[in-house]
Amino acid sequence: MKQFIILTLFTLIVSSAFCNNSEEKTFVVIFSKNELKQLDSSTKYIETNFEDKFSTKTYTGNSDAVLFIKVSECDIDKCQFGQTMVQVNRSTWKPLQEVAFRIIDLSECKENYEELLSAFYEKIDKKKAKSIQSIL
Repeated sequence: MKQFIILTLFTLIVSSAFCNNSEEKTFVVIFSKNELKQLDSSTKYIETNFEDKFSTKTYTGNSDAVLFIKVSECDIDKCQFGQTMVQVNRSTWKPLQEVAFRIIDLSECKENYEELLSAFYEKIDKKKAKSIQSIL
């Protein structure tokens, strides 16, 4: 019994140590309206698959439908998220990556944007950089 408790405690400590990214990840899932019609589905219906686990928000309008999903788990990436099985309609389950037009990890995009921005600021004069930063 003592070894079981020690093993469980050790596992919890090790898993929390590897989970150094404590902030939420936001995934943007873009759907093609035509494909959703063919599947007899909607973003609202697909959103119900995630509502109980994650914070979600859907947007529809004149363009393609979008689903925002905030995930608090630190070790999930867009490939793993795309493999999540979702109920498309009453009788059909498919991986999210087969239903979605595109899955975007906004935190990954933010890091890339910040790297590009810092490289840009290094190349230009300090005066120009200050005036550009004041605009942003």
